[in-house]
Amino acid sequence: MSAAISLLSAISVQAQKNNGEKPNIVYILSDDLGYGDVKYFNPEGKIATPNIDKLAAQGMGFTDVHSSSAVCTPSRYSILTGRYAWRSRLAKGVLTGYDAPLIDSSRLTVAKYLQQNGYTTACIGKWHLGLGWAVLTPGAKPVIDYTKNITGGPNTRGFDYFYGIAGSLDMPPFIYIENNHTVGLPTATKKWVREGPAEPSFEAVNCVPDFTGKAVKYIGDKSKTGKPFFLYFTLPSPHTPIVPSAAFKGKSGVTDYGDYVEETDWAVGE
Repeated sequence: MSAAISLLSAISVQAQKNNGEKPNIVYILSDDLGYGDVKYFNPEGKIATPNIDKLAAQGMGFTDVHSSSAVCTPSRYSILTGRYAWRSRLAKGVLTGYDAPLIDSSRLTVAKYLQQNGYTTACIGKWHLGLGWAVLTPGAKPVIDYTKNITGGPNTRGFDYFYGIAGSLDMPPFIYIENNHTVGLPTATKKWVREGPAEPSFEAVNCVPDFTGKAVKYIGDKSKTGKPFFLYFTLPSPHTPIVPSAAFKGKSGVTDYGDYVEETDWAVGE
């Protein structure tokens, strides 16, 4: 709960300091990054994280902070709504890539609040809070009409723009989503831990670079408008599947996981 409240409080304080000028906000959420993976918090660690370290050194580092949950969906629900996820229909676990929206359409989110206060908002990366797919046949492996618009997604929960994936990178469908529609159609079958429908050109290894490019462009474009913006940048890394791109393969000198953490740090730096 504290994440959403703290963010709104910080915005209010900063606006007062800036004579009413509203600050731009970039909220970066890294998936499954360990506390000790960051060099700033673990000087003896073997993984290099210079960009995250710089953020901490030039800002603030928190050493006694607690998430509302140890897993994806409920923690994201709390970040965006300020509520514990067990107040929703999700009593335990996480959603799949096919589940219906978890955040009620009438609920105020951080993004909606910022929209109401003059912000342009975007979610780029992993959503994992449910989507309104056009389900033809329900079930564990539903039949979906991917040509239809998606309802109940980020665009209806306070975000002007969305580019990302439905769930974790190891959850089908393996396809990018832009706003209310898929980018292409999942006419292939692929497997990253789990098997399922995939857009033929979709590769898990490309997700961090692709999302980072989208985020950098968004920041660049919106910074020229004079209007405050909020970017909720939700990296799928270093959660499984551990797929560092070629530029980072072997870079950490530790493991593939270390390489993927270093790619995550690179994304933060960009």
